[in-house]
Amino acid sequence: MARATKKAAPAASAEVKSAPSQDRLVQMSSMCDDFMLKMLQMFNAEEFYMQLRPQIESRLKEEFGVIPQVHKVELPDVEHKFTGTTHEMFDTVLKLVSLKLPVYMEGPAGTGKNVIAKQIAEGLGLEFYFTNAVTQEHKLTGFIDANGNFHETQFYKAFSQGGLFFLDEMDASIPEVLIILNAAIANGYFDFPIGKIEAHPNFRVIAAGNTLGTGADNQYTGRYCLDRASLDRFAILKIDYSPAIEAEVCDSDSELMDYCHAFRAATAKSGIQCVFSYRSLHRIHTLEQANFDIPTILRMALIKDLDKDDVAILYKEMSSMLPAANRFLKGMAKMPV
Repeated sequence: MARATKKAAPAASAEVKSAPSQDRLVQMSSMCDDFMLKMLQMFNAEEFYMQLRPQIESRLKEEFGVIPQVHKVELPDVEHKFTGTTHEMFDTVLKLVSLKLPVYMEGPAGTGKNVIAKQIAEGLGLEFYFTNAVTQEHKLTGFIDANGNFHETQFYKAFSQGGLFFLDEMDASIPEVLIILNAAIANGYFDFPIGKIEAHPNFRVIAAGNTLGTGADNQYTGRYCLDRASLDRFAILKIDYSPAIEAEVCDSDSELMDYCHAFRAATAKSGIQCVFSYRSLHRIHTLEQANFDIPTILRMALIKDLDKDDVAILYKEMSSMLPAANRFLKGMAKMPV
């Protein structure tokens, strides 16, 4: 009997696909880019955002509990051009004033508060109106003379015509002045001697003083205790000496600036009243350029009427703060009494 032989199954043909060439890959990538670009062009960006917005807001609430709100501060489209360096607090004051918030700048004498106010007016494109320490109400409100003529004030012009009104040394003004400002700010109108006037939309207020309205002290005499409720109407900012302005007024004389900072620290620690302002810094620098000797310069421009005992106390304090080679410290030791 013949033996049956089993037929072998035909071998499965294996199809081998070769990898695409580099040129082909580049072509495929280019085709994908073109496709994505065409798809994106079919969508309007705003419509695309509006479709996704519910999901975005839902995710924000889930992550933070609230949807963040952006408050836009719109400033007039004016170019800021100033003749000198601006104080580090300039931007903060500018934003507050642009938001129609009254500002009270408190700080030592000579920190440049009036310069800040003037630059703010310039930056916002507003007229600048200035009044110093008002001791009589009519200097703020104006008055009608015996001939029936109304005498305008800086405050009246700013209030009625628009502009930045700057009241310097408000803490040296009579308390009634703050009440007048409070009424004008709170109500948006004021009863002048010629009748009620509505505040102009561009009326802004900045006030300044050396104290926080707590009354006179040993350094700033003649200051009044100001009404707390009225002060609450103001955003209160501390204005201290600016390192940038100090550098500008003395051509970045590091020895002089170091001496200035040590002098302020020594007077604060000892309780000796003597102000080292930008003016003093500039005056010392100018006199030295004119070849005055340093001991004489310090007596004329800074120390002035301090007695020799006070000078000795300050010198001792400052000797621990400054290098012995500091020319102004050395000059202080030789200063004529």
